Amino acid sequence: MYKSQKGFTLVELVVVIVLLGILGVTALGKFEDLSGDAATAANSGVAAEISSAAAINFAARTLNAANGDPINAAADDCSAASLAVLFQSGTFPAGIVPDNPQPADACAAAANNGDTFTCDINDANTLGTEAIATIICIQ
Repeated sequence: MYKSQKGFTLVELVVVIVLLGILGVTALGKFEDLSGDAATAANSGVAAEISSAAAINFAARTLNAANGDPINAAADDCSAASLAVLFQSGTFPAGIVPDNPQPADACAAAANNGDTFTCDINDANTLGTEAIATIICIQ
């Protein structure tokens, strides 16, 4: 009479461990450095938020001059203080740096209503690719 086998042989266990090791090594490269991708996504998100807020501000101010905030002074450039008015909280997101200053007269004249300028948005550590926000001038 034959005895039935219970459990796995040593060869079967070694094969499974080797296969798991190969899978682990191949997956490790995918998850090794995601900080740059995360920073790029954060930059893109803030740039899109600024662009959307500028468009909403332009529409609100166009419908009623009492609504929205004017973006028309020489001080309205790509600084965090200048762009903070576009955020509901009134503050620019921490860890994000706007740059690419515009000329002082980018939005200075009433004739510039509807004109646009761009700001480069980057994280403070410059891990990600910068994104571009579009600002619309409005008196």
